[in-house]
Amino acid sequence: MISPICTDISSFEISDSIFLKKSKITTIMNPPFGVQKRKADRKFLEQAFKLSTTIYSIHLNNEKVHKFLLKITSQFNWNIDYTFPFNLVLERTFPFHTKKMKKIDVRIYRFIKKIA
Repeated sequence: MISPICTDISSFEISDSIFLKKSKITTIMNPPFGVQKRKADRKFLEQAFKLSTTIYSIHLNNEKVHKFLLKITSQFNWNIDYTFPFNLVLERTFPFHTKKMKKIDVRIYRFIKKIA
């Protein structure tokens, strides 16, 4: 079953009781990169860590971001088990975007929950 949820995560609350027992939940997300606001992706990851068994997430491809992701996954008892480099084409959608289109070097991460 696929249940897309599109919402502002700052006020997002969901009870795991709505899911079938032993459900495996995969979260696919494109959080903000934290360029405008440092660590803006943290809230997205924390929400996904609460619900999911597997997470796919897009982040800037650089060493600083990778170290941050290693740290937060460790704090929440998760692992990064796969990454995939990708050139994301970002069209101007926000006032702070200065170009009509920009290619951004990103990495798609797969996070898996550590087995207790």
